[in-house]
Amino acid sequence: MLSVLIVAEDSEWYRYKELEECLINDYHVDYTGQISTDIAELSKIEFTYEIIFFLKPLEFSEVPAISRLAKSKILVFHVTNNHAPIRLSEDLLPVADFLELNASAMRGRLEYFRSVDVIRLLNPYHMEVEEECEVILNGNRNTKVLLGDITFRTGKNVIFGVRKGNMAFFSADIFSNDAMSEGDNCRFIKNLLKELVGKAEVY
Repeated sequence: MLSVLIVAEDSEWYRYKELEECLINDYHVDYTGQISTDIAELSKIEFTYEIIFFLKPLEFSEVPAISRLAKSKILVFHVTNNHAPIRLSEDLLPVADFLELNASAMRGRLEYFRSVDVIRLLNPYHMEVEEECEVILNGNRNTKVLLGDITFRTGKNVIFGVRKGNMAFFSADIFSNDAMSEGDNCRFIKNLLKELVGKAEVY
C-alpha cells in the first residue's frame, strides 16, 4: 500500500477529513504541518511517502525541499501563491466563490473523469501558466475572468488545474470537506492519483 502525506496547517487538519476518508482504503494517510528543510527529516519523508499533498501556502524556504521531492515523488498542490514550482505569467486571478464543473466539459483525458459527473471548486482562481502542461480542470461555457484591462479568458481557456509529469497543480480548493461533500471530487482525485502513479517512477 502506498503512503500519502497531507501537508496542511496543524489547525486545519480537520478540514481534510473527507479527503482522508476518500483515500484511506487505498493508501496509508498521515498529516504534517510543514516540510522540514533538515536533511534527516527530508530523507525520512522520502523513505516513507510516495504521494504528497501540499494544501497550505508554500513558504519560500520550502521550495528547495519540494524540488528534491519532485524528482521521485508524486506531488499535488493547492496553489495559493507564486512559490509553487510552476511558472505563472500573472498573479492568480479570482473567478468566483465556488463553481461546479461538468466533467463532460473538461479538456483533460477521459481517465480522470471516469464515474465523475460534477467537480465542486471553492474559491477558484485562474492560472496563467508559462510552462508546457496538460490541462486537467478548466472552466465551463459560462466561466470567464478578466485578464488585464480588456482581455478575457472564457470557457475552456479558464484554467483551474494542470499536470506536469508527476506533479498536479490546482488553483482552487477541491480537497476540503466542504468541497468534497457536494461533488464527485473523491472519485476525480482517486482517478488522478491512479494515472499519476501509473506513469511515475516512485521510490
